[in-house]
Amino acid sequence: MKTHYRAVSRAFTLVELLVVIAIIGILVGLLLPAVQAAREAARRMSCGNNLKQIGLAMHNYESAHRKIPSNYSLGRSNSGNFSVLAQMLPFVEQTSLHNLIDFSQPMQVGCCPGTLTPAFVGPASLVLPFLRCPSDDGPDVYDIRTLSGSGPIERYAGNNYHINGGTALGTLYDSRLPTDGISWTNSSVRLADITDGLSNTAAFAESLRGLANQTATAPTNSYQRRRTYINVACTWRSSTVPPAQPGLANNYQTPLDPKLFEAMTVAISRGWAGQRGAGWIHGREYYTSYNHYHNPNSDIPDMGTCGYGVFGARSGHTGGVQVVRCDGSVHFVSDSIDLAVWRAFGTRQGGEVLADF
Repeated sequence: MKTHYRAVSRAFTLVELLVVIAIIGILVGLLLPAVQAAREAARRMSCGNNLKQIGLAMHNYESAHRKIPSNYSLGRSNSGNFSVLAQMLPFVEQTSLHNLIDFSQPMQVGCCPGTLTPAFVGPASLVLPFLRCPSDDGPDVYDIRTLSGSGPIERYAGNNYHINGGTALGTLYDSRLPTDGISWTNSSVRLADITDGLSNTAAFAESLRGLANQTATAPTNSYQRRRTYINVACTWRSSTVPPAQPGLANNYQTPLDPKLFEAMTVAISRGWAGQRGAGWIHGREYYTSYNHYHNPNSDIPDMGTCGYGVFGARSGHTGGVQVVRCDGSVHFVSDSIDLAVWRAFGTRQGGEVLADF
């Protein structure tokens, strides 16, 4: 007699199914941070490549023009004109865009900011991918109300990479006159003038783009505090002639200790603004310049007065910001860097001796 065997399929019990689901959940939980870390590493590398390109462009510009580009390309104007980034366009493979900009003409009429000259409306709103850090979730394009809030809206494409304006200590936040950084209004700094050494001096650093609205309410969390600045009424002596002495008329000077900065600045403020980095074409400091007053990624808000002021280096990366030095090398600088070292890194002729960091 033949015996027939029939395969019997056995289903998972409820307990076994729950165990499998739990194991899958644990594996996903372990895998997700690794995926996020890998993505952030790729974003950070992309950001570093952007800064490397900008640093190389600065060197090529200096070689061609015998100076590092200054905040404004059209002399005699304090009210803002073409940025260092706009001036360097031919050296970042943007010659066609550069040819659309007539640098002999004023970029705007009025200030803070002014209304764009019609020929520059198109270029101003053009998004340039190499000026965006992929770890920043700020907007690509900003709608900016011109003429201190009383004029029409102009569209500006944003920017994450800013030139070193120095420490902003005392009255050095007023970049209408020479600062201890590498660029200010109508400056003409050469690489040979950086006596602290090119590897010991910052050239450009990243900073977070501001909130989408130009006039922001008081920030309520760290995310907002790092993207807004205290708007201080400016003492605009002239739109064409720099002041005889730097600083605000009320003798405002930044304290040595940044912990005292916010309360002192709020006391003379007229509100808050959120247009940090809101225009790569524009030479105003809140758009394209930064300082070494605050530590990297500080959540102590910045200060702006008619464009110039105190603006920190900040990023969407965890633990620090990326900086391209004047020798063209890109480095990740930790949030925990000693403040004195960070400020020394921002001076071109401070005479400090910096250890590797």
